[in-house]
Amino acid sequence: MAKAKTPQNAVKAKGAGTKAEAKGPEKVGPVKFVQQTRQEANKVTWTSWPETWKTTILVMIMVVLSGMFFFVVDGALSFLVTFFLGLGTEAPSTGLGL
Repeated sequence: MAKAKTPQNAVKAKGAGTKAEAKGPEKVGPVKFVQQTRQEANKVTWTSWPETWKTTILVMIMVVLSGMFFFVVDGALSFLVTFFLGLGTEAPSTGLGL
């Protein structure tokens, strides 16, 4: 099998190499940072107020439904564990002295 030839002008994959070769983000002053932040914030597509309210109400409804679901499941599991753990013990007294 013959080796595949690489073209002379092919760019080699460049790794990070040494720390001196690795470049991080350009450091800027606080004023420039605030300007860049405001420019990026202007590019964001913000949701409308009606959409925000609808989403908020939907999240609240889901939180309440999830809370009710876990309340019921927790109660059922608690009852089952108490029932099964109590099978090997004496019957609880009724407090009537019978």
